[in-house]
Amino acid sequence: MNADQLSQSAAFIAIKFYGLTREEQFSNLFDPAVISFYERVVQSLPPPLRYYHYWLRFRPVRSLYMAAEELFLPGDLMHILARKWYMEEMAGDLADRGYEQMLVLGAGFDHLGLRYAGRGIPALELDTPRMAQLKTQLLEQYYAEKPRPDIQPFMFPDHSLSGLLQQQQILSPDKKTMIIAEGFFDYLNKEAVGDLLSTLRRYFTSPVLLSTHFALDELPPFHRFIFRSSLRIVGETPKFDASMETFRALLHNSGFRIQKEYSLQSISQDLLSSISADLPILKGFYLFSAR
Repeated sequence: MNADQLSQSAAFIAIKFYGLTREEQFSNLFDPAVISFYERVVQSLPPPLRYYHYWLRFRPVRSLYMAAEELFLPGDLMHILARKWYMEEMAGDLADRGYEQMLVLGAGFDHLGLRYAGRGIPALELDTPRMAQLKTQLLEQYYAEKPRPDIQPFMFPDHSLSGLLQQQQILSPDKKTMIIAEGFFDYLNKEAVGDLLSTLRRYFTSPVLLSTHFALDELPPFHRFIFRSSLRIVGETPKFDASMETFRALLHNSGFRIQKEYSLQSISQDLLSSISADLPILKGFYLFSAR
């Protein structure tokens, strides 16, 4: 993705989450402040994306949109809901256990940095210059009176993460640190992922990585084609085409060990069984925490 480009994937994650949380069965899973945040994100998107804010308020439009999404990539909508819900749960658990600061990689329009800055936990968000600018404008418009994360422009893997960490003044290497990488590693090749993981493990004394992973080898060929094509159309190319087993080995080699892992089966049992929605979860989608 170019430095001056809006991340379409980040925008549509916000749009899909906003649309889903117009339904009570889904909105009940989240704090009203989280739902309000994503509504403001959609309101702030450039046209024509911001028009989703108006049209998704109507149930017939939502139903058509959901049917179209499920036709081409079954489980995509529920994967959006799952990634937000599980990231909330895992981050909340770490905060309760005394984790003192947060680093968000490829933050996009994610809410966790703002949420935990408001709780007195320093948060540093890194993203491309354009996305950092848009996120800063959003927070200045709607949250000017509240504690906010520090947002810094950064291009992976062109710039040195080690150099940035050494220069920044927000996070201490000796404090217990949450590292959020929601949908981040998908756009880096295997070598870059390994280098970045090793850098994080060397810099922070007590890090925990909260991440997602798409194991595209588990998707049927047509759905794999749709997933890749939809990202390429908007100028975003997935590069980390690795199985979950490969990712586990890469984490292990970088000094991380997975502590919790959520897959299709566990997400279906833990989350989908608690809501009355006849929608699948995307195959090959994983969330995990690693320390």
